[in-house]
Amino acid sequence: MENTTGQTLENYKIEPFTLIHDILINWWSILMGAAAAVLLAYVLLNIRYVPEYTSSATFVVSARNTAASYSTLSTSSSMATTFQKIVQSTTMQDILCEKLGVDEIDADIEASVAEGTNLLELNVTAPSPKEAFDIMEGILENYSSISYYTVGDIVLNMLKNPEIPFSPDNPLNLNRNLKMVFALAVIMLACLYGLLSFLKDTLKNEDDIEEKLDARNMGAIAYEIKSKTLRDLLSRKKKGLLINDPLAGFGFVESYRKFSAKVEYRMEKEGWKVLTVTSVSENEGKSTVAANLAISLAEKDKRVILVDGDLRRPSQFLIFGLRPSEKNELGEFLKNERKEFELTMRTKVPKLYLVGGRNCYSSSTDILQGERTRKFLNRCRESVDYVIIDTPPTGVLGDAELWGQYSDAVLFVERQNFIEAEDINTMLDKFRAQKTRILGVVLNGVQSFGRLAGATVGRYSGRYGDYGNYGKKRKENKK
Repeated sequence: MENTTGQTLENYKIEPFTLIHDILINWWSILMGAAAAVLLAYVLLNIRYVPEYTSSATFVVSARNTAASYSTLSTSSSMATTFQKIVQSTTMQDILCEKLGVDEIDADIEASVAEGTNLLELNVTAPSPKEAFDIMEGILENYSSISYYTVGDIVLNMLKNPEIPFSPDNPLNLNRNLKMVFALAVIMLACLYGLLSFLKDTLKNEDDIEEKLDARNMGAIAYEIKSKTLRDLLSRKKKGLLINDPLAGFGFVESYRKFSAKVEYRMEKEGWKVLTVTSVSENEGKSTVAANLAISLAEKDKRVILVDGDLRRPSQFLIFGLRPSEKNELGEFLKNERKEFELTMRTKVPKLYLVGGRNCYSSSTDILQGERTRKFLNRCRESVDYVIIDTPPTGVLGDAELWGQYSDAVLFVERQNFIEAEDINTMLDKFRAQKTRILGVVLNGVQSFGRLAGATVGRYSGRYGDYGNYGKKRKENKK
């Protein structure tokens, strides 16, 4: 069997928003990496840096016992070549070594003639100012005795005396170099994170549901900012993003309308009434999706019960702002340790009731395995039009699998660019292996440039019966 999640390079598509988002959320790592590169560059530059100091002297080339100068360029150039040989001769090197008390001369000695003149310039470049000046002095003190028989009647008259150099010829511009290293490191790390984002096999847009998963595409939910006001931002209270909130954005609300219409159409077509809502991982927004799906169905004049099936970490009472009492606790009811219960709690939405609680049960899986859970759902099925069950993530607990076995179908809520497609397919296969029906997958929290999320969902309006190609690619690969 071919690996259905395997991707060739041509299968990868660039999603600009997720690409830039992945780079920006790693800004701290990028800055830390760039700072580390600057520190390393600082150390290496200082270790490898060898300063160069140059001491210079200028001579006028002229004839001995006469005031006439060697004005021709060929004569001056010849003199420069001869003088270069003199200062680099073994005799001169021995004299300089003895003067400086070293075994060899570590300096660059160069003689040159200014173009079109009879001016000869002698440059001595060494790692330290003192060494450069001492070598220059040694040359000036001894060159005449060595060159007498070599240059004949040519003499060199000092025009410019040498000085001790105070600044290097090759200053180490740390500020400029480190800024360049920092900028290059930022660019390279940003490109690295961009490449990793490009290669990450997650659901980056709605089309990826069809291309990467063996499941029906149930649409996309537009991203919505949770804190609408400064007060909400400062309070940091757990508050649900509900579509009946007057401050909810149009794109957010409209995406839920179309999503719920697809869910309702499919469930009516199949004759299903009980739907489990889950996700592969935490923080994918499944509880909010379950709550808004229930609200949307209730606003269509349907009687709906929303069951908070996450007995370990219930959250629906917070989303709806309710205060359950002990007689409302679903966990206590399923444990059958009390006789009097009033499970259904009214919400502010007409015809929408909540069943759940606020207590946390560490033995939730054992509680749900009892026959009492199945009977409870059967009673709910008989009394309302739809039952929506919010469950824990499938990758954390097995509770969702139990609720799925008691339900007609399961809906997976997957956050944009969050979970690998391979992991989602693994969970889908796990549920199918237990004979559990999969309604489909909805992509949550979708963001894109130009408000494309709403437009993406809208493409499927009026095409609810066109399911023939969902998961087609993966099924063809399985053959």
